[in-house]
Amino acid sequence: MCRLSMPSATLFPKWGLDVYSIIEVITMKLGLDARGGVTNELLDFGAQLGATDVIGGGLPEEAGYWEYLDLLRIRTQVEAVGMRLFAIENLPQHWMDKIKLGLPGRDEQLDNICKTLQNMGAAGIPVLGYNFMPMRSRTGYAWRTSGDTPGRGGARMSSFDHHLARNAPLTQYGEVSDDEMWANFEYFLKAVVPVAEQAGVRIGVHPDDPPISPLAGLPRILRSHDSLQKLCDLVPSKHSGIEFCQGTVAEMPERVVDAIRKFGRQDKIFYVHFRNVSGTVPKFQETFIDEGHVDMRETMQAYHEIGFDGPFIPDHVPLLSLRPTENAKFASEAYAMGYIKALIDEVTLGR
Repeated sequence: MCRLSMPSATLFPKWGLDVYSIIEVITMKLGLDARGGVTNELLDFGAQLGATDVIGGGLPEEAGYWEYLDLLRIRTQVEAVGMRLFAIENLPQHWMDKIKLGLPGRDEQLDNICKTLQNMGAAGIPVLGYNFMPMRSRTGYAWRTSGDTPGRGGARMSSFDHHLARNAPLTQYGEVSDDEMWANFEYFLKAVVPVAEQAGVRIGVHPDDPPISPLAGLPRILRSHDSLQKLCDLVPSKHSGIEFCQGTVAEMPERVVDAIRKFGRQDKIFYVHFRNVSGTVPKFQETFIDEGHVDMRETMQAYHEIGFDGPFIPDHVPLLSLRPTENAKFASEAYAMGYIKALIDEVTLGR
């Protein structure tokens, strides 16, 4: 197992290597969560903590697709600090609402998604993370019944209790069946996967969070290991796989390590949201990365054993009791990133 520490950019010419050559000799990688937007302050933070890869987001939305120059700008911004832009995550909901629910106008939205994939390929960005959850709640795509649950030492966590969510009123779309949602998903994949293949971009879908259905009359179809396998088989391609949110998979009744081995051996795990939870559906609470019901060292060992070589990013970190809030978020992210880096080193280098 070969591993090099991330050197400063000024050392690359000495070795005759660019940033991508350096990163590729590291098997599993520490990633930086920049899904809310890539800033120089955030990039410095990630580089100082040893991150090599960035999962970005926060691009302009006005055109209905991501423009080539905007994508190129964010990639060069990341590379300027010696890291790699591995993926862009989370297409805006209003870019896919008609696609997900099979509404008039979905073909126009599909054309724009294809433009985004073509522009990503031209800009050299290899992965798009997306979701097929049909609606966004006030707390985001991931439905939560509380964002202020007390955790260790008074930190604030998010939690979900289906008993509280089950009576949510129907949306304007009424009730939609699993079969209808799967048909819409297949229509989407058949349209975009060939374009992704041609562009050289892999598309990874986020499992539905929480993995329970329905919510407000709308289905959550990616809610089990079997449903994730159905996704992989629906339109088979090495360019279509999973944005593997370990926290969401941990909310399912099945064992997380079984999913890692199952989908990792198929090369369907493109990158990982590495987080822990306590409990499974219908009721669970998010936790610090070093608590919860999942053995995180066991999961990291499983990724190592199946030869996973993508990045891990923290996800849904608890809110610490620090002020200002921005400092609390950075501190919590740093804690999770340090834990991830230590686990990567331990399972790959035995230290």
